[in-house]
This record gives sequence, structure tokens and C-alpha cells, in this order.
Amino acid sequence: MKPIRLAAGTCMVLASMVVSIHAQVVVFDSFGPGNTYNSGIDWAVGGAATSGGYRGQAEVFIPGISGYLSTIQLATIRLSGSGFSNFFIAQDDGSGIPGVILETYSSVLNANGLLTLNSAAQPLLQAGTKYWLCDEPTASNSFNGWYQNNQGYASGFAFERSQWGWSSVTGPPNSGVFRVSVIPVPEPSITGLAALGAGCILFLRFRKPAVMEGSPE
Repeated sequence: MKPIRLAAGTCMVLASMVVSIHAQVVVFDSFGPGNTYNSGIDWAVGGAATSGGYRGQAEVFIPGISGYLSTIQLATIRLSGSGFSNFFIAQDDGSGIPGVILETYSSVLNANGLLTLNSAAQPLLQAGTKYWLCDEPTASNSFNGWYQNNQGYASGFAFERSQWGWSSVTGPPNSGVFRVSVIPVPEPSITGLAALGAGCILFLRFRKPAVMEGSPE
């Protein structure tokens, strides 16, 4: 019985490692403690029929590790109109503005507070590569805001006065607040452990129960 117990214990450890491999990891976060942000200042995102005319906002980030996009969180406010935005994750085009779109989140109702976007396409984000989170108005009367962070984070941003007509701005004021989480790409050694752990899970699930001496089979 001891070898089986030892094998079972080893399998449980490896199984827990398999689960941890697929856990989300935050690769960018400009929220303050407790998901705080500057609720008094926001970047305007409005359609052509709003008082300020058409305007979109984009914020840049560079993930520290490679992984498949899982979730995005930001803080928004509905000011007037439809309340809907189109959000995008895009690569940098090489000149400091959003370029190729990796995933689109269409007609998202802005929250008066924390908004979560769950990735369906889960594009691979490469460590050290520049990406953009973009926010465009869905309708001509959409008028929303993207709250700024309260951590003094000012990495520059991009804005547009026509759809996908971005211009970059460097330095302050503070950037819009957001958080990006990914499912990390496992290293080869970790991949091997994951396979071993998966094998152990199958072993524990389908192995024949041991027959105790003196008991009927």
C-alpha cells in the first residue's frame, strides 16, 4: 500500500502544478490598492454627434511575460447617449500608435465603475512587445469616459478624431487605468511536468482499487 500512497501523493502534487500553470498572471496593472483610481478625471470617448465631436482613446502596455490574453479590466463612466464602446487589443504599428487589431470587443456597455472584458480569441501577447488597449465610441451619440489612474502612471497615450486615425502623445497627464491578465506560455520543462501531472490524473482516475488481503474480490 505504501508505494500506491506515495504515487498518489506525487500525483496530487503534480496535478496541482498543472492547475497552477493555467492560472492567470497580471502583466500590467495601473490600479491602486483595492482597485482604486482617479474617479474625478476621465478621458472622453465620444461619437460625432456629441458636444466635443468624435474622439477615441488608446493606452499602451508592454507585458513582462508571454501569455495568452485572458482578461482586461478598466474603469469607465457612462456620460450620455447609448453608453456603448468598441474595445480593441492591437499591436503597435512601429511608430508609436495602434496598428494590427488582435481582438475586438464590440458594443460593450460601459460601466459606471469597474468593467471586465473576457478574451474569446486569447491572442498570444509577447513579452517586451508594445500593445494598445483602444476605446472607440460605438454610436454617434455615445459619450463615455475612461477614468485615469491614481498612481502617477503616465506612459503616454494615443487619441483619434476619426475612426482608427490615431495620434500619439508622450508623457503626462496620467494614463487611463486598466489591468491586463494572461495565461502564461509554459517553458519546455514545465510542459513536461504538465504532461506527467496529466498522466497521474488519469492513473488516479482509472486505476483498479487495491484488494485487501482476506477480503473478497
